[in-house]
Amino acid sequence: MIKNILGLIAVFFVASCSFKHENNIQILSSKKVVDTTKPDFKICESFLLTESEINSYFHAAEQISNEEAHGESLIMPCKYSGKLTMNKEAYSYEIFAGGTGYVYDEEGWVVKNFICKNNNCCSRFSNLC
Repeated sequence: MIKNILGLIAVFFVASCSFKHENNIQILSSKKVVDTTKPDFKICESFLLTESEINSYFHAAEQISNEEAHGESLIMPCKYSGKLTMNKEAYSYEIFAGGTGYVYDEEGWVVKNFICKNNNCCSRFSNLC
């Protein structure tokens, strides 16, 4: 009986470790994009993220549903966009000033929505929220 319990614990432990490994996100590229046709584009001057901060964003921000993203997203005229790998697959991403982020598949469909809206997340990044 104890061997069975220990065996089950070991299986769950190995499965949880492999799950975390599969969710490893690696930023491959990043580029700041500013829409200068918008009247409030000057606020983008202070919006700066390093690749390390971009990686941290995807771990700190809350993953939300499409419905929540539509209702809560604040899209500003500046963003960081680029390529990343997640679960060993290639994707593109966008992180907007205001705290909203998206991960897209190769066809341009949103596969994950993120939002950085609480103090725990926003305090990690200067000028994101």
